Order: sequence, then C-alpha cells, then structure tokens
Amino acid sequence: MKKKIALLVLSAAFVLNAAALTKVKLANGIVLEFEGCQDGSVRFEAKGKKAREPMNAVELKRTAAKENFIAASKNTYVWGDYQVDVGDEGYAFSFKGEKIYSSTFKDDGKLLKELRNWEKADEFYGFGEASRSVSLRNQSLTIYNESKYGDHAYVFVPFYVTNKNTAVYYNANGKDKIYFQNGKDAQLYRSEYHRIECFVRQDSSMKESIQKFYAETETCCMLPKWAYGYIQSKYGYKSAQEVVELVDSFKERNIPLSAVVLDLYWFEKMGDISWTAKDFADYKEMDAHMEKNGVKLVTITEPFFTTASVNFDELMSKDLLCKNQKGKVALWHDWWCIGARDAGIFNPLGKNAASFMGDKYSSMLDSGIEGFWTDLGEPEKVPADLKYGKYAEQDFHNYYNYYWSKALYEGVHAKYPNRRLFIMSRSATTGSGKFNVSVWSGDASVSWPSLSNQMAYGLNAGISGLPYWGSDVGGFVQPESPEELYIRWQQFGAFTPIYRAHGTGSREPYAFSPKAEKIVSDLIRMRAQLLPYIYSTARQTMNGIPMMRPMFFEDEATPQKFINSQYMFGDSILVAPIVRELVAESERTFYLPKGNWFNFYSNEKVAGGTELTVKSKLENIPIYVKEGAIIPRAVDGKTELFVAIDNSSSVNNTFTLYDDDGETEEYKTGKYGEIEMKLEGRTLKALVKGDLSFIPNNYEIVLPSGKKKSATLEELKAGIQL
Repeated sequence: MKKKIALLVLSAAFVLNAAALTKVKLANGIVLEFEGCQDGSVRFEAKGKKAREPMNAVELKRTAAKENFIAASKNTYVWGDYQVDVGDEGYAFSFKGEKIYSSTFKDDGKLLKELRNWEKADEFYGFGEASRSVSLRNQSLTIYNESKYGDHAYVFVPFYVTNKNTAVYYNANGKDKIYFQNGKDAQLYRSEYHRIECFVRQDSSMKESIQKFYAETETCCMLPKWAYGYIQSKYGYKSAQEVVELVDSFKERNIPLSAVVLDLYWFEKMGDISWTAKDFADYKEMDAHMEKNGVKLVTITEPFFTTASVNFDELMSKDLLCKNQKGKVALWHDWWCIGARDAGIFNPLGKNAASFMGDKYSSMLDSGIEGFWTDLGEPEKVPADLKYGKYAEQDFHNYYNYYWSKALYEGVHAKYPNRRLFIMSRSATTGSGKFNVSVWSGDASVSWPSLSNQMAYGLNAGISGLPYWGSDVGGFVQPESPEELYIRWQQFGAFTPIYRAHGTGSREPYAFSPKAEKIVSDLIRMRAQLLPYIYSTARQTMNGIPMMRPMFFEDEATPQKFINSQYMFGDSILVAPIVRELVAESERTFYLPKGNWFNFYSNEKVAGGTELTVKSKLENIPIYVKEGAIIPRAVDGKTELFVAIDNSSSVNNTFTLYDDDGETEEYKTGKYGEIEMKLEGRTLKALVKGDLSFIPNNYEIVLPSGKKKSATLEELKAGIQL
C-alpha cells in the first residue's frame, strides 16, 4: 500500500473518511474514535468534555484506509488482523487474536488520563533525547523541549517501540506527560488538553518499526562529508588570530581537524548573524587560512534578535518577530541580550520567514562559513503569553525548532539548491532530521554520571529519527575537565555520529598532559581512518538504520542489564565505553553477542554469546569487531579493507562501501558510487553500482593476522581468495 504523508506542513490538510471512522461514546463520557490507516497502523483518539481542537496543520497525519473497522459483534470491531473491544471506560487492542494492551480513560476536569496496561511488552525505547536510560521504564517525561544547564537538552519525539514489536506515536500537546512504570504492565498518559491521539502498529521487529518511522518522517539525508570528522569547539575562540593559531597547532601535531566552531564572540550583538565583532574583522584571511588547511568553519546563531542588532529594524518591518496575546511585538531581557536593552524572537511562521533566513544564512555561506550552529531553539525561556502566528506558546513550543530549521533550510536552498547543509541544533522534534539537522545533548556537566548518560541520549535519539547526534566531548559546564574524564569522553565520542569537543574551557587534545595528548590524538587519527566506514554507515540512515544502535539491532538476546552500557556503531563495531574512574572500576564487563569477535586493537579473537570481563586501562576502551566484518579504512592515501576473519573462519557477510562528492545534493539524484562487498567463507567479491568516478581502483586487504593482499577493482569483481 502506498502511504500518503502530510507531516508538519502548514498547508497540509487531512480529511477523515467519515465512512471509515468508528466513533463511540463510553459510559464514562469519553468519546473514542478509531480507524485503520493505510500504513497499517490504527489511529485512536480520546476526547473529554473540554477537548481542544487538534492542530491539524502541524500534527502528524496518516491517511485512513479505504476499507476499515467493521462491527463483528456488540462492542467488537475488526480490521484485518486488528481487533478493538470497547468497554465502559476504554478499549482492548488485539492483533491476530492476541491482546496487545488495554486502555482506560478518565477525565477529572483538569486532565484527561489514559492508563495503558500492556499484556506482554515490558520494555520501551525511543521518545527522542529525553531519558537517561535507553529503557524508558521508570521514566516520567513532560513533553516540552527544554535545555537544563548542567543536565542536558530534553528533545522530545513522542515515538517509541516495545520489545514486542509495537510502534506507538502520540500527537503530543505541549506539556503532556507520560510515565512508564517500573515493571511489566502499565503506562500513564496525561493531557490538560483533554484530548489524546495516538497511532499504534504491530510490526515484525523493532528494527522494522524504526525504519518505517524514518521513512514516514523523511529522515533520509547525508551531511557534508567533513561533518563526520573531528570538530573542535569551545566557549569560545575570541579572535580570528586565535583560530589561525588553533589550526596551526593541530597541523604542527599532525592531528586531523575537520572543522572549528565559533561561539558567541564572532558577532557584536545577538541577532547580527554577521561578522560584526571587531576581533574578527580579518575573518576573510582567517577563512582563507582554514581552507588552505582543509578546515571548515561553523558559527553559532540564535533565534533571538536584540533591539541593537543590525537586523532588528528589518525584522520589524517584515513582521517577523513574535507578538504577545495583545498583538504587540514581545520584547524582554535575558542573559543573551549582551549589553542591549531587550530582544524579541524570530517568528518562523511569518510570511517572509524563509526568505529572510535564506538571505542571512546564504550571506554567511558567501563569507566562508560552512556549517550552522542553531542554539537556544527550544526556544529557551520565552514569555508564556508569546504567540507564534496564531498559536499560543505552549501549543507550538515543541514545533518551534522544526520550523526554524525548515525556514533556514528552504531559504538557503532557494538560493543554493545544490548546497548540502550542516545544521547543528540543540533542539528538534518529529521530522527535523530531513533538514540536515544534527542534534547534541546540550550543556552537559563535567562529571562521570553525565558521561554515563550520553549513551542513552544518543541511542534513543537514533531510534526516534534523529540519527546525527553528538555530545560536548569533555563536558560543557565548568571550565576544567579532569584528564581521565576527558580521555574517556573522547574515547566514547570517537564512536558517535558527530565527534565534537566543546566546553567552557579548553578541550583541545594538547591542553592536557603529553600522555593524554597522545591518547586523544591517536583516537582522532583513527577516526579519520575510519571515515569510509563511517560515511557508508551514514548512508544506511537513509534506509532507516541509525548509526548508533542499541544492542537489540545486533542480537535481541542481549541481556537487558547491558542495554545502557554498550552499543553497536554501524554494522560491525561494538563499543563498551568506560564511564567510571579507574580507582572505582578496575575491570569492565560487557556482553559479546553470539558468534566470534576480534579485539579492535589487538586483533585477538574471542567467542561471543557470553559476558566478558577485561582489565580497564586508560589507553583504550573495549571495542570489538564482529567476525566477517568488512571495514573500509583510509590509510596513507590508500583504501584498506579490514576483513575480520582468520584461518578457522567460515562466515558470510555483506557491507556496502558508499561514496559521493561529499558536498552537493546530487547524491539524491543518483550521483554516487557503491561497492557491495560480499564475503562468502574466504572469498571476497565486489558488485559495483552507480558512478564509477567515486569508486577506488586499488585496495589493500588486511586480515587480523596482519596478512595483507593487494587487489584491483576488477580482481574484486571477479572474486579473490583470502
């Protein structure tokens, strides 16, 4: 069945098929509506007496199926394999004769509540970057995007999957709450809007549920190739000369550097969005030096514009600042006013929003800036009486960053339609990923618990359609990052989609001891070598596969106790970060799924299907490569293929090496090359697809034993013995 989607687009319209909709009034006064959708899900909507009207223009919509539920008997309705049994206070939902859950509703005048009792499911994953645990059990979440200084940025995507392969999406209202109880059975949802709408679908696997959600939200883009390398940042580099010296310092030490990020100091007033700071007057010379050394530039911007900014008058004349309930432009003072009296916030729903953003951000590109850091876009601490066009603040709050990103993306593409963008944002929601948005976990504290939490943020973000994720490596809050913590965070960050160090103090590798500098520099060099594997893994996100993956992607039999402490980075690399001091934890225990695995550093082969305990050491963390893995690497200008087999191996595996020009949108129209590397026992064979100009002609094949073998593309196409 072909699915028609109208997601978060203001002009979208969705007309319910009246003949398909089943509508009943429960004995407790709740009105329950349900219908089957063309994507195979079922939409449920419960309304209390004070139910607010839906925000049809911004909520996720699914097209109703032409054939729908029919009454099989009194209070029992059937559609395909689904069955709904309506009771006095709610309903029971079944699939192929097995109950999935039952829900009861209660409206106490203040809140509409849904208590959902799951029949078999007892683990839940997703919901954006909100939970400190990959498992959502025992998590209470208020669905309101917010950044908490020293904690993290709470980014909500109200989508989750269960360990029994049920996918759920809520059209959440601002400040709706959901509580996943700590144990098998119950989940509580509460809404002061007196309306609860959700979509439920039974799939064949959690992986399928996630892939379908990516497809529905159009999360299918590649970032510029440089964005997957090492990015250096801090709060902040205060002059062009300091940036030049930074680039030179990396070059002198032979440390690969993909990009440098500038914080607030590149402009004079909040909202300038241009080179107005006097210490960056010679930014052109700085940018030329960066380009000469292959280093890209990313700069911060915010949605706030002070009355003293160079853009304020233009925004006023174009009616692009948000107003209050009285219809007046809302102005207030906050820390980001930076010497100005007060400021307002950009209205991304304004008639000329995309045009304005396109003009300003295209000018940034023209000046040499390659990537955009959009900060404070939850939006942070705005007045409660603010309105975004016709929408009240609380109603629209969680959608703000989506429309800010949309205006930026569409505005720049109107001028530069072939430019591949990088937008690093502190907030997001359903569907933000389609605008080349990468999220990070916000202003994390410099602490071991904060490092420990990062895995859950990244993994749940990936489940929820936000595959490009990173953290402030080293921690943000407090200038000094203890050396051991800094090293451990770097060791984790090197195996995340976006690898960027940032903090209120120095986070450069050479800002620490010579030992720490060597460990971190080697990590960054390793990351650069792995870029062909990482870039190919990024391509898989276009098929709905996150780059950072919970262990159930590899093996659903992985014990639940390891779900928060290890993960897969791409198809073949298992990562078990160390998140405690050596004096507190001298050993690290993790789980290797069934099959054989090779130590990433020593190439020692070990059997899986069991827990493994190794002695912790500062130099590295447990990293293991699955037997049969094919990992492309860039080494000394050559393409290496690390093939994880030995003389006793007899495994089959496939990996697709992907490449394109790394900077345009032409990959969307087929301008890319792929090599499907197929391993059958000890025979490696390549199937070439796409543009040959992106495909190397010569390869060095490396085995864990150290044995090497050179091969041409033609030889690989014919098949070679290892």
